[in-house]
Amino acid sequence: MVDSIGSASFRPPPPPSGGQSNLTDDQTSLIEETLAGYDADNLTEADAASIVEAFADAGIAPSGAFADKLAEVGFDAKEIGSLAGAGPSDANRPPPPPPDSSSSLDLTDAVDYLETLFEEKAETETDNSNITAQLAERFGLAEGESLINITV
Repeated sequence: MVDSIGSASFRPPPPPSGGQSNLTDDQTSLIEETLAGYDADNLTEADAASIVEAFADAGIAPSGAFADKLAEVGFDAKEIGSLAGAGPSDANRPPPPPPDSSSSLDLTDAVDYLETLFEEKAETETDNSNITAQLAERFGLAEGESLINITV
């Protein structure tokens, strides 16, 4: 069963149609009522943020139907999102690079120290968690911080 799932080609569902079908009557009314208080040609960042917040609070997610309804009442969904600072989902973006540390680590020093620790481990019954603690202490690493961060 797993083999058949793993070998099947996966295609994501098509995007929702640009029609009004996925907006309820209540959502459509809320969009119209909310935008009635704004001038499409003179939107400020604060206006756009308020509009985005009102729609988010109402559970109205961006969609083709949503954009079409905004256009129908004279507003541009992309312009509102841009003014409000809303952007595309971060789900497909890589994580941001780690913050620069104030001191850089000499990798040669780290490798030499690791060799020493592993030589000591061979002579004693030191476990890996003890080695990790010694590395953290030696190089001033905070809990959960890595010795080496690789950014590609």
